[in-house]
Amino acid sequence: MNVKKTLLVSTSLLVFAASCAAADLQTLNVGVPNDAKSMDPLKAVDTVSFAMIKHINETLVTVDGQTKQLVPVLAERWEVLDPLTYKFYLKKGVKFHNGEEFTADDVVFSFQRALSNESVYAKSKAKYIDPQGFQVIDRHTLIVKTLTPFGGFLESMKHPYASIFNRKAVADAGGDYFRMPVGTGPYKFKRWLKGERVELEAFGGYHGDKPHSQRLNFLTMADDSSRVIALETGKADLIYNVPVNDFDRLAEEGRVKVVKGTGHNLIYLGMNTQKGALKDPRVRMAIEYAIDKEAFVRVVYQGKAAVPDGPLVSSSSFAPVDIRRYPRDPVKARQLLKEAGYADGLTFDLWITTRQDYVNGATVLQSMLQDVGVKVNIIVMESGVFDDRVTTNTQTLFISTWGMQTNRDAGQFWLSLFHSSSIGTTNWAALDDKIVDENIELGNRSVEPAERQAAFQKVWARLDELHPFVSLAVPNELYGGRKDLRGMEEFCDGRLNYLGRVTVE
Repeated sequence: MNVKKTLLVSTSLLVFAASCAAADLQTLNVGVPNDAKSMDPLKAVDTVSFAMIKHINETLVTVDGQTKQLVPVLAERWEVLDPLTYKFYLKKGVKFHNGEEFTADDVVFSFQRALSNESVYAKSKAKYIDPQGFQVIDRHTLIVKTLTPFGGFLESMKHPYASIFNRKAVADAGGDYFRMPVGTGPYKFKRWLKGERVELEAFGGYHGDKPHSQRLNFLTMADDSSRVIALETGKADLIYNVPVNDFDRLAEEGRVKVVKGTGHNLIYLGMNTQKGALKDPRVRMAIEYAIDKEAFVRVVYQGKAAVPDGPLVSSSSFAPVDIRRYPRDPVKARQLLKEAGYADGLTFDLWITTRQDYVNGATVLQSMLQDVGVKVNIIVMESGVFDDRVTTNTQTLFISTWGMQTNRDAGQFWLSLFHSSSIGTTNWAALDDKIVDENIELGNRSVEPAERQAAFQKVWARLDELHPFVSLAVPNELYGGRKDLRGMEEFCDGRLNYLGRVTVE
């Protein structure tokens, strides 16, 4: 009798456990706020493009989102032979989506391309790689050298610019390669209906953990309400960037799941330091003093954001020790404008994309700046148009974002946004300052943490004097998903990372 009862209880527990076990999805539909800008990792600069690319292409290493430690991907292990020399032992048996074997030759080809004129990162993230410093020892072992010691080199290898391409696939496809990209990732490219969706399908020969969905679709839904409706009606299984005004409602109703995580994207008001009145740092400082950042976060993000200490998110390495804050002071702002010769006020165009937080934020800034005599004309454009135009150096004021999801080394952040070599690519404030350049280079060349910290503190202090942009907010990462989705909580590094881990209960 006791045996029978035990068997019945055990059987019931097994049935219950089976019903609660994770199950795979046939298709995972993900609603995103914008289309990909490019499937080429060397031309993309935005979160959504990177999210798609990183499911197709892989890098030698990555950083674990929770432990913040380097972990292998295509490199099985690595050695630092000296401050300039890195030896990579590659994973064997890895196949590209076209069936070609992954070898050291593909790594050399990919890094050489990152250094070429095709790459927007050639003068920033890739600039420390020695173009003559590659040595292939065998098919799965190679040496990569840097031009100078570079403390952030291994960390930079997780960025999509260091994605590995198949030499043969690129040669065969020529200019059409990035219409049908080939990688080693868990998903292979199927098709791209521009402005509508990007479709991926699981790669059966993947060398790592197999994805739990056979098809992965990124659905472009620029309008915030359309993403929410898509989630509520089942058109989307998961959405990225839940609108702040819908987050609490969705949480309270409980029909879908919402997740809030620490933000890693800095929202900022950029100022072109080479244009008109903005050449004068007093004007730029006046604009800083005109802005109430706490009110900006409260109104635009309904409190679901942090007020940044300055032009670096808290998740970055080498955060500054001494921080000067700039609370709203309209009297000080008007005084600085008067000293600069603009007592009668100024007028600027403010460029933004169609992102709702940018539209709302621009209106808030317009009101705050009007209060100190600065008139702002808001110019709204599609994100692709915006990205093209800001590289022409014709903008005055603009709202944009820079994320630390793919690389949290402060040296790479400073290099991309403020080094003069990045003007025309990612330095949209067009800052050209010798002290900033020298200390960014000093910090990046050093491998000693204390030296790097000291150099980057000087960068921060100099930026405090120059004010190339106003740091506005670090929004929380807000995701929404089906009630039965599992794995959403693991987007701990602030991006749509490996979606193949998402399952259903």
